[in-house]
Amino acid sequence: MTGRIRAVLFATTDGPSTDWVARLCDVDEHGVSCNVADGIVRVRVTPDEPAEHIVDLWSTSIVFRAGHRIRVQVTSSNFPRWDRNLNTGESERSATTARDARQQIFHDPARSSRIVLPVVAAQ
Repeated sequence: MTGRIRAVLFATTDGPSTDWVARLCDVDEHGVSCNVADGIVRVRVTPDEPAEHIVDLWSTSIVFRAGHRIRVQVTSSNFPRWDRNLNTGESERSATTARDARQQIFHDPARSSRIVLPVVAAQ
């Protein structure tokens, strides 16, 4: 696999703002998971309205060995790697309160959340 990785998420949140974090991992035959690439997108949305979000995981080049698996993790936070999102829609510089957010990711024929991998075939 060589090139740009993207996560396409069809998701909803009950708040006016949230973050979507996606991580691609290589899991070995013993179940040990190692981070390959990750990314984040901060979105302002209409609460409870499903929307498409693209998370850019940047570029990488890796060979997944025989017996290994690919794991995709999706979350709404990765502090302290990235700043917290208080899920209120307020300015991150002046906000003083936080709220829990209820998130939902869809995966059905009309809203197919997925990971887009640049696969290079072996010669």
